[in-house]
Amino acid sequence: MTANVPPTMSPAMNAAAGQTSPLAQLADIHLPPPVANFPWAPGWWVLLGIAVIALLCGVFWYRQHRSKSAFRRAALVELSDIATIESDQLFAQQLNQLLRRVALHSYPKEKIAGLSGDKWMDFLYQNCGEKPIFADASLEALLQAAYQSPTHTLARDGLIAESKTWIRRHRSRHV
Repeated sequence: MTANVPPTMSPAMNAAAGQTSPLAQLADIHLPPPVANFPWAPGWWVLLGIAVIALLCGVFWYRQHRSKSAFRRAALVELSDIATIESDQLFAQQLNQLLRRVALHSYPKEKIAGLSGDKWMDFLYQNCGEKPIFADASLEALLQAAYQSPTHTLARDGLIAESKTWIRRHRSRHV
């Protein structure tokens, strides 16, 4: 017994028989539409929210830090004005007053207001980090020149550099 199997036809035979090839009826592959860039998946929204919060916290911290250190910038500007004073006695008085005003702004008034002489020098030594900024001789000369007629010229450049460093570096928990 032989099975009734139709003979396979070649495409040429199909065309001759008036039939079209099933392969010719196939269309090109249909690609899915491209993935949309928006709306994002929930994880991206969460990440965006965290980034915005971090940015806002950074801006808030920067503005707060900037406003807290405004007195330092103002003191440094005033220090550059003091540097142009010709008289050593007036220079010493103005520099000492500037350092005292900065200290009064940064520390409790009860701690600063009564300091003078050696106690004032000790305060300036102790409140600027681990190693003192001012040289002993320069602070003593500053205090002598502020309240007495100067016997010799002040080392202005050294005092100005030390004062700048003290203004920038002194830290307190009060402010």
